[in-house]
Amino acid sequence: MKAPRDLLLQLLSVTKREQAINGKTQPQVTGCVLVLADNRVSTTSIVKDGKTSLSRFSFVREQDGEELIPVPDIDRLLGVLKYHADVVTITHSKESGKVLVKSKNKQTTLVGGLDSKAFPNSQQTLLEWHKTSVERAKQIDAAKRSYKLQTGAIRKPFYSITMPATEVYDALRCDGINGQKLNRYTFTVKNELLSVSVGDHFKGLTESELGKCPGVKDFTATFEGGLENILKHYTGDMMLSFIDFREEGQGIRLMLSFANGDWVFQAGVL
Repeated sequence: MKAPRDLLLQLLSVTKREQAINGKTQPQVTGCVLVLADNRVSTTSIVKDGKTSLSRFSFVREQDGEELIPVPDIDRLLGVLKYHADVVTITHSKESGKVLVKSKNKQTTLVGGLDSKAFPNSQQTLLEWHKTSVERAKQIDAAKRSYKLQTGAIRKPFYSITMPATEVYDALRCDGINGQKLNRYTFTVKNELLSVSVGDHFKGLTESELGKCPGVKDFTATFEGGLENILKHYTGDMMLSFIDFREEGQGIRLMLSFANGDWVFQAGVL
C-alpha cells in the first residue's frame, strides 16, 4: 500500500477516536485494519466498548488491487510515520506477521499481525474485530443516512441538518473551556431551533445555536465519544442526522456524515 504520509496520519488519528474520561484523554480504538479497496484506503471500527459507536473513515488513493494492513497499535504506527518522508509504502507479511514501512532510503519494521489482540484484554483478534465491524457497518446506509434493523426494517432520521464541519467543531470544542473536557454534548431542539451545549456552569456552560428546524418537535439528546476530536479533521459541509430509537429503549442516535462518504454512528447517553 503506497500513500501520502499525511493522509495516513490523519486517517489513523481520527480512527483512534480520542475522548476525555475524568479529564484524561484516551483512545476509543487502539488498533485497526487499513483496507485498500476500490481506490480508497479506509478503516471501519467499533469502539472498544463494543456498542456505543461505529465509524468508517477513509481517503481516496488511486491504486489497483486490495490489501489489508494490520495496525494492532495505532500509536506505534503514528510514531513511525512521523519520521518518514512524504510518501510511504506499507507492506504486511502474513508469514512473519511483520509490517514494513518504507520511504525513500528509510524503512522501519513493526511486529504485530492480524492475529494480534483487537485491544488490551480483548478476547478477539484484530481481524475478528475488523470483520465484526464491517458486518455491522452493513446496517448503515451512508447515502440515505439510515439504519437497518435486525428485522429488516429501515429506520430513517427524523431530522437532518447540513452545515460546515468547522462550525460544528467550533461549538463542540468549547467542552475544553477552562480545561473541563467533560466529553458530553447535549443537542436540543426547542421552538424549532437546534442548539448544542457543553461544559458546566462552574467553569463555563456554553450553548451554541446551530440552525433553524421548522416543523421539528422539541427534543433533547446527549452524546459522548470525543466528537470534537473527529470533527477537527474535516472541512467542508457535513450532515447531522438524528434517528429515533426511543421505542426500543435506546434513545436517540446521531449520525455524522461527511462529503467524502465517511460517517460516524453514535449512541446517545441514556
